[in-house]
Order: sequence, then C-alpha cells, then structure tokens
Amino acid sequence: MDEGQKKVVAVCGPTGAGKSELSDDLADRLSAGRGERTPVVVVDSMQVYSGIEKISNQARRRRAELVSVVPVTERWTVARHARATLDLVSASGTGVVLDAGTGMYLNAVLMRIPIAPEVPDSVRAQALLASTGLANPRRASRALELELAGAPARGSIWDGEPRYDTTLLYLRPEREALDGRIAQRSARIVAGGLEEAREIRTLQRDGHTINPSVIEAVGVREMLALVDGDITPDEAQKKISARTRRLARRQLRWFDKLTSTLKAIDGTRVTVAQTPADLWKLHTMHDTITR
Repeated sequence: MDEGQKKVVAVCGPTGAGKSELSDDLADRLSAGRGERTPVVVVDSMQVYSGIEKISNQARRRRAELVSVVPVTERWTVARHARATLDLVSASGTGVVLDAGTGMYLNAVLMRIPIAPEVPDSVRAQALLASTGLANPRRASRALELELAGAPARGSIWDGEPRYDTTLLYLRPEREALDGRIAQRSARIVAGGLEEAREIRTLQRDGHTINPSVIEAVGVREMLALVDGDITPDEAQKKISARTRRLARRQLRWFDKLTSTLKAIDGTRVTVAQTPADLWKLHTMHDTITR
C-alpha cells in the first residue's frame, strides 16, 4: 500500500489534554471496525526514554509503540523518531493512531519536510560551548552545530506536502480546565517519581552521562533538585506545574499553527474540541472510525 493510502489518525494537544485516553479508545474502535489491530504510536520526545516512566507520564491502559524504548543515557532525535514512526506506519495494515504531544516530531511524520541530520558528539560539544550565555543557547547551539557539520540549508518545516491520508483531532481544553489537570499530574510526579530521580543520580555517580535533554526535562529537573535536598516536595510540585503550564502554552501555539496549515491542504480532515467527550459527540468521530 502506498503512503498516501495509509490512514493515519493523529491526536494532538497539550500535556494534560487527555490524548492518551482518546488515542487508546480510538485504536480499540478502529481495530474492531477494521478487523485487525490498530496500533497507537506515541509521538513524544520524552516518553521514548526508559527510567522516567512516572515522571514523563507513560502509564496507559493499552500498549503503545515508541514508549520507553531507549535509556536516559542515549540521545533521541526528531529524525530518529520520524524514521521509527514511518516504519511502524508502513508495517501496519491500513494505518495507525498517533498520540502526539511534540509538535516538531508530528510535523516530521505527517508532512514531507527537510529534517536536519545528526552530527558527531564532538561537533555538538563545540557548538554548545560556543553558545553558552546566549539568549537562547539551545537554538543557537543547534544552528551552529549544523553549520559546523556542513549541513545544507533547510526549507521551512511548514511547507511539506502531506504524507498520509490524515485525520487530525486536536484537543484544545480551556485554560482553567487544563491548568487543573496539570496540577494533578504534577502532584502524581512528585508522589511517584522520586525513585526514578534517585536512579538518575546513581547512574551519574557511576560515571554515566545522562542525555542533557532528559536532565532539563519538565519534572526531571525538579525531582533531581528534590533528591538533592535543594527544594521541598511542595516546591517541586509548584515548579513542575509552572513549567508544565509554560510547556502547554508552547504546545498550543504549535498545534494552532499545524491545524491552520493542514486545513489549507485539500483532503486533510481537522477537528478541534475541548475534551475527548466533545469529540465523540461530533459526527466527525463516526466518520473517522467507519471510513
């Protein structure tokens, strides 16, 4: 089956919106309707890591792909995630359900866009050192490492043609409801993530290098500070909530742009709703399952 004939349902939205529950329910119903198992593929830059299952909220009722597949000492990239996801879609019968929280990763799957190549660790270290102290060191470092590696200039990540027959379901909760769910999630991280943070510190003491993206991830940084005795559990929860709210705002801006971009592409179905229950009430969900 050609890529364009594969049916992909992409569920996107900010952390705490209810994407996992909706994705699992959709996959179950699609499996029943199609007579074969429809897999859920998680499109998230942190849930790929083992060892931070509770901190990155990996728990769900249905097995999903690309969850807890690499150790925290390993580096995961958008290019690597895109390749793995494309392989899973290709291996599926008619398509998959994507549970997407990382916008860049989702763009790389749904659209044929240029993806930056991986660069050697030595070049990355050189670029990181040169970018220290800049306003946005991570972005500056990435741009410099590509330049040092001699990577060709890339086009826009928003201009690619659609890769699949896609239905996009965007969960966009009201701010008050979303902030409430974020507060609940932050409390669960503090209650259940202490041992994971301790294990990361143990790995570091044993000489292992932890991926810097993991160290700085929402929840990980705060739980490490809690393990070190630098903050109290209450402070950790408040800090995780605050950073998660900021992350959610960035996710909303990304997915707002993605939905606008895909709406302009003929044949791409886009539905926006505040809750999974709202989506199930729409006729669009019936079409998604039966088409």
